[in-house]
Amino acid sequence: MSDFMVFGMIGLGVVSVLFMSFVYGVYGGTRADLHTAETGQVYNFVYSQPHKGEPERYIAKVLGRRTLTAIEISKLNSRSSYRRHDPEFLRTSNLVTCQTPDGKIRNFYAERTSGCRKPLLAGTMFKVGLARLL
Repeated sequence: MSDFMVFGMIGLGVVSVLFMSFVYGVYGGTRADLHTAETGQVYNFVYSQPHKGEPERYIAKVLGRRTLTAIEISKLNSRSSYRRHDPEFLRTSNLVTCQTPDGKIRNFYAERTSGCRKPLLAGTMFKVGLARLL
């Protein structure tokens, strides 16, 4: 009976290590920055949106990155009614277009992100089509 307990504990330890490795591979990863994001890569980051108040964590695949000029920012400010009278909203120059696991396309200003990481396995999850499970 004691051999069964020893092998059970070893098996539980192995399964725990494998599970933690998988979680780290999907949600952890190496430190990164959306300022230098490349198309097709997946990033895990916290996005601070003053309109909603609470920062939200996202895992998203980069579809494109643009550096807006001061003229483009002023045109956006003059044409768009989005948060026109909100003193806390400020458009910045680094705009990153991403796709979230649920298929939505969103734009993020790179200056509003923190805790940005490039997960090891999340890109594979997007390629295989399992990203919606994240």
